[in-house]
Amino acid sequence: MENSTQLILVRHAETTMITGNRIHGHLDAPLSEAGLADCRKTADYFRGQHIDTLYASSLGRAMRTAEIIGEAIQLDPIPVDKLRERYYGRLEGKRLDRFEPDGSGPWYFRPYVNLTLWLTGEHEKDLVARVIEGTEEIIARHPNQRTMLVVHWGILGILSQYFQGLDVDAWRLIGPWTACGISEFQLVDGRWQVLRMNDGSHLVN
Repeated sequence: MENSTQLILVRHAETTMITGNRIHGHLDAPLSEAGLADCRKTADYFRGQHIDTLYASSLGRAMRTAEIIGEAIQLDPIPVDKLRERYYGRLEGKRLDRFEPDGSGPWYFRPYVNLTLWLTGEHEKDLVARVIEGTEEIIARHPNQRTMLVVHWGILGILSQYFQGLDVDAWRLIGPWTACGISEFQLVDGRWQVLRMNDGSHLVN
């Protein structure tokens, strides 16, 4: 639709830490071979489409994903610290199957996970506030434009709830989010509408 504000959210590609079943957070890792292949497919999908601006979390995995897409749409990604994944403190780098931050890991590790998050990680209210603030700042700069953000699992959970007017505090329950999956929202009469959610059809060939 012409003269409407549209926001495209793309999750970053698979990394070597994801294949190693490790907790990311602010800890970074290079894209895996499969991740690079998915980046190229995503870039090919958007090639020739009109996108006005391209932003990404300033973390390396999101920036690298955005750079590959940006080459296809002839835009340089703008890094944004407020779009970074949650900082998990001393949980970062640990095994997901034992120390899953959402509390779904083994029961005997949960007290350690909760205490470590509280003492060394980013509090959820701070995370939600910075992500929404950063996204609203971007939207305000680009009214009636089509803007792409390359972000992370947790950020997708927060923003998908926020744009649908749902409980943002439930962000950890939302997902799974496909690596290089596409979600798209459009502002119509002051309200956001979902055009698609976690679409990975472009990755299948």
